[in-house]
Amino acid sequence: MIKRVLISKSPTLSYLDMDFNPGFNVISGVSGSGKSVFLNTILSAFGLKEPQAELIEIGLEIDLDAFGIDLEDWGISNEIVDSDKEIVVSILKKSNTRYFFNRQSISKKKLSEIAKHFIHHISIKDANELESKQMLSILDDIAICKNPKHQDALFLYQDAFIRLKECHKDLRELESKEKNIESLKDFAQFEIDRISKINPYPGEYDKLLNDKKLLSKKEKVLQHCNEALQALDRLDCIYKALEILEIDSSVFESTFLEITEGIESGIDKFKNLDLDPEKLLERISQLSDINRKYGSVENALTHLELQRKKLMEYENISFDKTQLEKQYQKLLQNAHDLALLLHNNRLESLVLFEKQLNRFGRDLKLQAIALQLQCAIDISQEIGYDSYDISSFSESGYDSLEIFLDSAPKNLISSGEYNRLRLSMLCVLAQSSKQQDSASHNFQYKHRGILILDEIDANLSGEESEGVANLLSFLSQSYQIFAISHQPFMPLLSDFHYLVSKDSYNNRHIVLLDDDGKIAEIARMISGSNLDKNALSYAKTLLAQKRKNK
Repeated sequence: MIKRVLISKSPTLSYLDMDFNPGFNVISGVSGSGKSVFLNTILSAFGLKEPQAELIEIGLEIDLDAFGIDLEDWGISNEIVDSDKEIVVSILKKSNTRYFFNRQSISKKKLSEIAKHFIHHISIKDANELESKQMLSILDDIAICKNPKHQDALFLYQDAFIRLKECHKDLRELESKEKNIESLKDFAQFEIDRISKINPYPGEYDKLLNDKKLLSKKEKVLQHCNEALQALDRLDCIYKALEILEIDSSVFESTFLEITEGIESGIDKFKNLDLDPEKLLERISQLSDINRKYGSVENALTHLELQRKKLMEYENISFDKTQLEKQYQKLLQNAHDLALLLHNNRLESLVLFEKQLNRFGRDLKLQAIALQLQCAIDISQEIGYDSYDISSFSESGYDSLEIFLDSAPKNLISSGEYNRLRLSMLCVLAQSSKQQDSASHNFQYKHRGILILDEIDANLSGEESEGVANLLSFLSQSYQIFAISHQPFMPLLSDFHYLVSKDSYNNRHIVLLDDDGKIAEIARMISGSNLDKNALSYAKTLLAQKRKNK
């Protein structure tokens, strides 16, 4: 629930810091006083409307787990939320608009998606309650109350549906591969043959480049080495001179021998360099092609092993498909059986659902409401892999649910009828969530969030507006309600009544009315601005009667 609203520097509200309560909160005031602006400001704090104020803060008391909200899924640390303290949602609007969830920055889109779990906004222009998925969810709640095993069937079907989709995807991928299997096999074999034919080994390319370098120097090396040896043979005169001069020749002799051995070794190395230049260049060319294609010889060898594995997979694909088809057939049959079980359980509860809708609809002066449970398949048909289309399944099984008002589909009824129909649906949802405490035998209603209604009773007759007010009073057991009204019936049944007014300086003010203020405002709504004792007395009597009957 919303516990506190702070608004600063709004075009209509210069400053507001007000606490709010659970239950049925009604907002009234003369036309143009700023009622809708106030509700839109609240919605804007959750990213559901465009903000006008520079600062908005909303204090929330909410069990996030009860609404299936895991903040980690939205990039918000769960550590910032203390279950014993209120959650603060805020907006700061300056050069740009920034949104915060408990002081942690968050995008507008993420904030609005979180808020839609617990905030329901119904206005004449807004519509989102009568979709098939939502109505099936309510029908399932009713079916569970009637048959608790329906809950198990729902869980089992959801698991079966997920597994069936995964298997269907795997099977389609195999079938796609099978269609191109021969070309895939040919390509894999071509790659294997191309690399295997060359049969490279790691480091071979660098070695051949070095051999090529040596081969290019062979003739020049041998020529210079032979000339050097010839020159060394003519150095005997140096030995004789050193001997006559009695100079130690050991260092010279050692160096002479070392140089001679080095040159002779070099000659032997290059003489034994038995390489065919043409074959060497051809091999280098082959390995160059490998490098260009795969990046390196090592990458080529890795690719070779990969293609060999793929070829083996392609050879086994027919066997894999046969096994997967058997698995798919079992999953298909299981999902089919569970979907039929859900369908039959829903059929058994459909009359009760329709009866409850009409009970609330009568309070809203609606014509007869009818529901039609449609099955996506002919349930008498046999299913099989070759002929069956998985698109017949959905998260809800085979079923879809359509609603009609006086035989007219929802897209052909008026906006007023549509919104009253939505209220009837919300009442059934609240009714279906009612649970009995076995110890105290007191009925409790599951809290379903915050319901914001902007002049939902506009253009309705007094009798129709009274019906709306009665149902909102009922819904306030499951929702914290904020509703704007120009008619007296909602204020008469409200738990808290707020008046929006503006002073001579065009500043707006919102105040919580006490009983005297409430009576005066109801009298104004009945008789206009010229209040007299009779109007006040009548309003006081009406309020007393409603409280007595409530």
